Amino acid sequence: MKFGEWSRVVEELREALDRVWAELSRHEQTLASPLFSSDLADEHQINWQRALERFDEEFEDFQKLVGRADQQAADAEESLMKHEAMVRSMQDRLQRAHSALASAGQKF
Repeated sequence: MKFGEWSRVVEELREALDRVWAELSRHEQTLASPLFSSDLADEHQINWQRALERFDEEFEDFQKLVGRADQQAADAEESLMKHEAMVRSMQDRLQRAHSALASAGQKF
């Protein structure tokens, strides 16, 4: 995954958490309001529970994104290791060819 893509994923996660945080803050303010009456308590409790459920869903989405990011990072690391091995192999072959050419040049 490219750096720009990581930045986008992190930004999306931050925005999602900001939205949930703002919603929870609004609910918290509502609960602290002097207008909060006992006959509205059940409705506020339900709203609070729904907000927490949405937060939980957002958090699960975040965890999934982190899991995918971890997997993509592992895949990228594995790919880099394979390419590194190929480059080292090519360097070794070039070094052997260079040595062989140098030896052949000394014979003439």
